[in-house]
Amino acid sequence: MDGKAENIHEGHRKNVRERYIRRGNLDEYEDHQILEMLLFYAIKRRDVNPLAHRLINRFGSLKAVLKADHSDLVAAGLSENTATLLKLVGDIGAAIDRKAAYETVINTVDDAVTICHGLLFREAAESIALICLDSRNRVLRVRFRSEGFSDKVEALPKWVVDTAISSNAAAILLAHNHPSGKTEPSLSDKETTALLHQLLSSIGIELYDHIIVTRDACFSMMREYTKTGMMELREKGSEEADSDAGSNAG
Repeated sequence: MDGKAENIHEGHRKNVRERYIRRGNLDEYEDHQILEMLLFYAIKRRDVNPLAHRLINRFGSLKAVLKADHSDLVAAGLSENTATLLKLVGDIGAAIDRKAAYETVINTVDDAVTICHGLLFREAAESIALICLDSRNRVLRVRFRSEGFSDKVEALPKWVVDTAISSNAAAILLAHNHPSGKTEPSLSDKETTALLHQLLSSIGIELYDHIIVTRDACFSMMREYTKTGMMELREKGSEEADSDAGSNAG
């Protein structure tokens, strides 16, 4: 690459970084723009805009790129280092929410929907989260299944009961996501919830709730309670945490 072309790319990268710093957030950015900026830090001295577009087109969205398996990213033409960076970024938010779950006490339905939303809202495919609680509703264990919910009617109850017993749980909080964005429970959701309630009750374990999660809302099946605007609450909480950190640092 000649010096002129290199200077053009470096000037573009500088402008993009400065624009992001001035804005202070990623609002109004397209998926490919966010991915392009991330690729700056893995691929030096090269126009990565076409690559960002190609990855978005191949996987379908920024979320899907960051959730992709490392091997799939390499198969898409990325180096080991670049694929690892994207995989790492995709996993960081989920890791933070999973660690936070173990510090949570479930006192209210809002506590339940908040923890379930954090665990599942990023998932593009239907997934299940099983949260085992002790007698004080403190989180003992969190387990996941990535298989679809509706087509695992027979296997799911056994997995839930076995996990609850092995965890010495006093109560179970179950959640699954609806990638469609609709919080309404299906007939299968209702039947499975009733069956789990019966099975767990027979061995002295409470089914605290079964939560349906979408990107911006949650629905409590046990309490028939819907909470919307979840992403706004998460973003507000993140901003307040940053503000508190800045105040403490000062």
